[in-house]
Amino acid sequence: MRFGRIATTASLAAILFLMTGAAAAFPHIARSGETLMSLASRYYGDADREAVIRAANGFVHPDDGALTEGERIEIPRVSFHRVQQGETWASLADRYLASSRRDSFLAELNEVDSDVPPTEGLIIKVPYHIRHIFAADETLKNVTRQYYGKKRAVAWLRSYNFTRKWRFPRGSVLIVPLVDLDLTQAAQEDLAKEQKNQYSAADAQAQKKAVQGILLLKELFERGRYIEMVAVGGRLAGGGALSIPQQIGVHKYMAYAYVALDEPTLAVEEFIAALELQPEMELSPITTSPKILVVYKDARQRVQKAGAAQKTKRAQPEIEAP
Repeated sequence: MRFGRIATTASLAAILFLMTGAAAAFPHIARSGETLMSLASRYYGDADREAVIRAANGFVHPDDGALTEGERIEIPRVSFHRVQQGETWASLADRYLASSRRDSFLAELNEVDSDVPPTEGLIIKVPYHIRHIFAADETLKNVTRQYYGKKRAVAWLRSYNFTRKWRFPRGSVLIVPLVDLDLTQAAQEDLAKEQKNQYSAADAQAQKKAVQGILLLKELFERGRYIEMVAVGGRLAGGGALSIPQQIGVHKYMAYAYVALDEPTLAVEEFIAALELQPEMELSPITTSPKILVVYKDARQRVQKAGAAQKTKRAQPEIEAP
């Protein structure tokens, strides 16, 4: 078995454990006293990777990273792919990085010359895509340094996102590919034990179908087949095998479909469901159509009003009955 240069740093057990397709996150249920920084230390052996966990969970507001006991946190990880006959950097980038135009980036992230085709049997790392949401006054240089230190240039990240922009307003989304998210040996062992105890073969198959279903939703949306999206989304939502990020994704695509079908009321309901799972969820004003943004803002305002009303109700003193 042959490995790319990056893959040689991981153990064979870790590679087999993570060789599950597109890079994804796995859930962690917070314990008392845990913080985003302590999770970064536990899983990556690097407290500075707190920013990765923060971004992956949509936490865009700065705070001390304290977690509530029982809170569900998604931990990003990379996965591995064994190159099959006939695959190219372009086909792999199209499959895993959302565009064949990222072929040279995929090769570079694996420390391989993109001019050299990947050989059959080579194991490569599939980067995890962080979707970084810009805060007010945040610069592209800040974001680049936050995730790469001085390893990558700002221009590199701009090219990866196919943009010539240097300034990004609040709420803009930028894709940040990461391959240096290897789990510590202790974390790998703990995770393997947990998954062995919690998930059966049927659960694994259901999760595989869920991933395929969400990819199908994306494809149907791009092809304008909105009625089919509603049918597929309904089946996914009723399957009961979706992680929190997957549930959010299904609700968002369902909302997109309903907007396209001129059903704004139903679209608002889907956005509200997504916001209840991730209150800080943002949509990029760059990549999202104005029509969808109008409906999303309506849903967000309703959620905020409902939250404010609930807080007011809790703050009011109870009046004892005479």
